[in-house]
Amino acid sequence: MRRRSRRPQPTSCPRIRSRSARERSPPKVADPEARAALRVLTPLLLAAGWLLVPEPVLAWGPATHVALGEALLGALYLVPPAARAILERYPLHFLYGLVAADISFAKKYVPEGRHCHSWSVGEEILDSADSERLTSVGYGYLAHLAADTIAHNIFVPQRLLLTSTTQAVGHTYWEHRMDMHVGEDFLALARHIVVEHDHSEADMLFDDVLSRTLFSFNTNRRIFRGMIRFGGHERWQRVFGRVLQKSRFDLPNPLVDRYFEVAFDSMVGYLRDRHMSPAADMDPVGELNLRLAKMVRRRAMSDHTADHPEVLNQMAEDFFPFPSSPLLYWPQLQDPDFAAGITSSGASARTLPAPRAGKSLAKPAS
Repeated sequence: MRRRSRRPQPTSCPRIRSRSARERSPPKVADPEARAALRVLTPLLLAAGWLLVPEPVLAWGPATHVALGEALLGALYLVPPAARAILERYPLHFLYGLVAADISFAKKYVPEGRHCHSWSVGEEILDSADSERLTSVGYGYLAHLAADTIAHNIFVPQRLLLTSTTQAVGHTYWEHRMDMHVGEDFLALARHIVVEHDHSEADMLFDDVLSRTLFSFNTNRRIFRGMIRFGGHERWQRVFGRVLQKSRFDLPNPLVDRYFEVAFDSMVGYLRDRHMSPAADMDPVGELNLRLAKMVRRRAMSDHTADHPEVLNQMAEDFFPFPSSPLLYWPQLQDPDFAAGITSSGASARTLPAPRAGKSLAKPAS
């Protein structure tokens, strides 16, 4: 396929030069004992870092993003024909782009205008794709940002305002809370896509376009893969399950369904209309609303408004309202399982077949 031309880069958003193949190659640990120690220590370090990092790590967890992707893959009649043809041929690449948009950590430590969740960077990834496989990855990346406009501007700010936790821990809590409602089926699919498939081609594209944070791209990739693995670890699931049992914070299934439906509309709308879509007018990072939620929460605690849950709920709806326009695309969903709501027992991951004993789920994606 002929390589697509790239748009000129804005002077305020300098491209970061590609690193050599040697720099991209992760260092190998030859000592078996050292490798064993790393396998034991890595989940612990990731868990500590996930909870202590001074900025939000993800908007929604991988299960929620993959569930949104599965819903969209089952409704490709809603997207333009050119995109539909590519996503039909390369659905796993689309889902990887959808999940791997969170591959960078310490995102705020990048040059101005180069945040990996900015629309300009997402569009640059799509423009830099020189194959249909990578174009599918690029569509997934942009779909992730479109979903994040809802997660970062409505879901997380509303939840942070209603809870008494700090922003970093609260953000992580609600991300996992949403994933728990969506279900283990989608988390298992996210793990399989990220861990069991070869995405070196997509990762090279990310390495070329994404700016370095505090960590190199290879370090970011290792952290990301480790977090995906750890998120599905049985011990972690048991620990978080106990946290949920003792939680005083409510997240009813109908509300989970509503967040999901609005995010689905945001994704489809952006893939259809791009910069003319409602999502394009919103910041996928949600920096202003996340900061506002923290400020309003502090004020509510200082004047004891936080002692009145009904007042606090009304404030959350007033400061961070759902879109006033009706849903355009979710009502057109023809899949009866998803249409019944993401929290229904019918919604499940279907892109990959069920695993067979002794065999992998699918051939690795090239």
